[in-house]
Amino acid sequence: MKGLRTKENFKFLRFWKIVQDSANAMGKIFFLDCGDGNCFEDDNIECENLIGWLIDIDKSNEFEVIFKSFSNIDDVWDDYLAFVACIKMMIIILA
Repeated sequence: MKGLRTKENFKFLRFWKIVQDSANAMGKIFFLDCGDGNCFEDDNIECENLIGWLIDIDKSNEFEVIFKSFSNIDDVWDDYLAFVACIKMMIIILA
């Protein structure tokens, strides 16, 4: 799945779809670096705050090659760093 490096469970993927739908509405794709706490889980969904990169759709293929290689991501991408806050199932993307 776009923006992920690892296989995730179905409950996290439900959350991931909400994150990506929000990013897509801004013309972007979110690429996950790591979780950052504030975990929430119930029978249907699993979410937490996320840190990663919010990349313009037209630059996403270029970034994805670097991202999927697990190599060091250059400083040129620092302007795209973003934080996803999960607050009582309200998703906020801060870029």
